[in-house]
Amino acid sequence: VDDAIVVTENIYRRWLIDDKITIATAIDAVREVGNPTILATFTVVAALVPMAAVSGMMGPYMAPIPVLGSVAMMFSLFAAFVFTPYFIMQFVPPINVLHKMHEKEEKEGKILHAFFHSTIAKLFNIRNYGMGFLIGLVVAFFLSMSMFYTTAVPVKMLPLDNKSEFGVSLDMPDGTALSETASTLHKMAQILRKMPEVVSIQSYSGTAKPFDFNGLVRHSYLRQNSSEGELQIQLAEKHERNRSSHEVALEARQLIRQVALDAGANYAVVE
Repeated sequence: VDDAIVVTENIYRRWLIDDKITIATAIDAVREVGNPTILATFTVVAALVPMAAVSGMMGPYMAPIPVLGSVAMMFSLFAAFVFTPYFIMQFVPPINVLHKMHEKEEKEGKILHAFFHSTIAKLFNIRNYGMGFLIGLVVAFFLSMSMFYTTAVPVKMLPLDNKSEFGVSLDMPDGTALSETASTLHKMAQILRKMPEVVSIQSYSGTAKPFDFNGLVRHSYLRQNSSEGELQIQLAEKHERNRSSHEVALEARQLIRQVALDAGANYAVVE
C-alpha cells in the first residue's frame, strides 16, 4: 500500500497549500511524486528478482517470492496512479476537514517530538543516564537470550499445523538385521494403531518412505541401511477429531518410548 499512501498524502498536502480542492492540483500532485515512486518500486523489484536465481533444494521455495512479489509491486504501482486518484476524487473530504486532520497531526507530532527530545537527548548529554541505559540494554539482551537455555520461552522454527499425518524415524544400532528392525517397527505400530485418531500405518524397513517436505530437507530419502526404518501414520481428518496432530504426536512419542529403549534404538516423531 506504500505507493497509494504516497499519492494520497501528496494530493492532500497540495490541497492544503492551495487551500482549495481542484482536479488540476490533484493531477499535478500525482505527477510530482510519479518518478520517485516508480523508481522506488523498481528498486524493490530489482532487489527481489535475484532470488529467482536460487538453485538447489531451496529454489522451488524461494521462487514464488520474486515472482509474486514483483507482480504485486507492479500492480500496486498501477493501482496507485490509476485507482487511487480516482477514488480520492470520488470521496474527497471538505477542505475544513483536511485542515482539522492536519492540525491534529501537528499536535501529535509536537507531543512525540517533545517526548523523544527530552528522553533521547539525555542519552548524549547526561553520562549516568546514557551509561545506565546502555547497561540496561546489555542486561536485557542477555536475560532474553537466557530464555533459550532455560526454555522459559519455547522456540520453534515453524508454526504448528494440524496435519493429517506424521512419521516415526527409527535408528537401530549399526549392523542390526533387517528382520529385527522390522520387528521393532511392528511393535511400535501395534501400540500406535490403538490411538483413536490413527486411521492407518505404513512400515518401511531398510528403506525410506515416500519423502515429503521434511524428507527433502533432512535427506531421509537416502535412508537404506538394514538398521533404519520409518513409520508413516495417517490420521483422521482434523474436523473428525478433537486433538491436533501435534497433540497426537506428543502422546505417540511417549507411547513408543519404551519400545525404543528396550531395543537400544534412537527414534524421532517427525511432524
